[in-house]
Amino acid sequence: MAELVEYRKEKILPEYEQMKRIELFDDEEIREIIRKRNSLNGKIARQNKALRDYLEFIKYERDLISLIQKRRKTRNIQEKKRNVEYAIAVRIKQLYNQAAERFPQNVRIWEEFLKFAKMFKFVKDISNILDRMIQLHGDKPDMWLRAVIWEYEQTQDMERVKHFMLGGLQRHPDNTKLYYKFLKIKLLEADKIQEQTEARLQERNHLLEQAKIIYLNSRKKIHSIEYLVNILEILQEFAFAEDLRNLVLKDMQNDHPLEELMWHTLAHRELMGLHMANDQQTNESETESQDISGDDATAKNQTTPKRRIESCVAVYEQATKILKTEKMWSYYINTMLELNQDTSAQATLKKKVLHVAMRGAYEAGFLSEAHYIYFIEQLFKARDCRMEYMLEVFDKATKTHVTSVRLWEMWMRFHIQQESEQSLYEVFRQGVRKLSEESYPLWQLIIQYYQVRPDLPNRVEEIFNEAILQPPSISSRLKAQYIEYTAITKDINAARQKYDDLMLNTTPCLEIHEKMAFLESTQVI
Repeated sequence: MAELVEYRKEKILPEYEQMKRIELFDDEEIREIIRKRNSLNGKIARQNKALRDYLEFIKYERDLISLIQKRRKTRNIQEKKRNVEYAIAVRIKQLYNQAAERFPQNVRIWEEFLKFAKMFKFVKDISNILDRMIQLHGDKPDMWLRAVIWEYEQTQDMERVKHFMLGGLQRHPDNTKLYYKFLKIKLLEADKIQEQTEARLQERNHLLEQAKIIYLNSRKKIHSIEYLVNILEILQEFAFAEDLRNLVLKDMQNDHPLEELMWHTLAHRELMGLHMANDQQTNESETESQDISGDDATAKNQTTPKRRIESCVAVYEQATKILKTEKMWSYYINTMLELNQDTSAQATLKKKVLHVAMRGAYEAGFLSEAHYIYFIEQLFKARDCRMEYMLEVFDKATKTHVTSVRLWEMWMRFHIQQESEQSLYEVFRQGVRKLSEESYPLWQLIIQYYQVRPDLPNRVEEIFNEAILQPPSISSRLKAQYIEYTAITKDINAARQKYDDLMLNTTPCLEIHEKMAFLESTQVI
């Protein structure tokens, strides 16, 4: 082992000579580099090796490369890069290799090794790293996916791409990411074929047939609507894949007629001008003129913005009749809200369809909490909204989402705005019963309200006295506020008396002690 350490020291001597000769480092700095490397070499040479020792060595060498690159830039030194940086990079590669060999089950070291090899363009080594990594960690789908992506994007070795893809699917037959990638690779290969010769078109058709087989095989293992939606998004990038796209659409409708996401996807496609008929017509458009690209051909068949919105709404209206769920109505409303973010065109129509969706969900009893909040905010803005209708909406909202603090607060604020103290207090009491330990914001709001009602001077005290009897999550904070309120409206002596009273008659809590200590600290001695 000692001989190996000495060999490594001798092998690195030319590197130090180059560092000094081109004035990257002075003698003192080089001695420090030698000292540090000897120390790190000693750690990885000992019998009980630890992964952290390798990682520490690797980090030091990578930091050294960064420092050298900075000095080259500031000192305008361009020579001997291979003798210095490349030599260090090779050493780092060897360290990664040793670490991976000694700690093969550690996934992190393989991932870092791969990133390093890509960064420093050790292209020939990467395929070997991938083979070893897959051999040890083939139980992890992401490893197969990384191998596929590298071989396809960097080496274009389609045999190895196929090898990793099929191997990955054999080990992980229901992994969606592998199917997505396999399908997309086939489509990308087909997309590269631009010539319109019979032989080339047959080659494209063969690739499309392979893509179809991949899809059909995946359907035997994966049955979720989310998978089909993602496949459809991939296919949408390729105008020539209209047959497979239509097949996926039919499978969606046949296999998932009671899935909210299926209807949402169909509605969104209408909004994008991607009606089923358009996909079928695209191929006809391409045969009419070879000069028209796929996107342009599809665009020829797209309807006007007004028609798209109307078609989209029609799909959602049909969906909400079949699927009477909050999720389906939420998809509908969220899409209409997205539409209304841009009112530069069809503003009136967009506002109308949003109103129709909101009102429909409300009447059906399927407004989500967030949509109730939005709906009520819009009613506040509408000057002609009747009082009776507002109360009806609040009542229905709080019954549907009984634990929504925000909705109870909004109802209370409505009565504050209407200057209806009795109704406010009734809603407050009702909300406290429903929210229980989550009702603190309601207590805060009612106290703030009575604090600005000098015509009802005793109500604040009454509310505080009710509050201190609540569960600790409410009473602890409000006891402290009660003491502070007493000090502000009366004096410190009254606050002290209230503190003593609360300590004697209620359960003590940290908040009350902290508040009293703070109030005492503000007194002038």
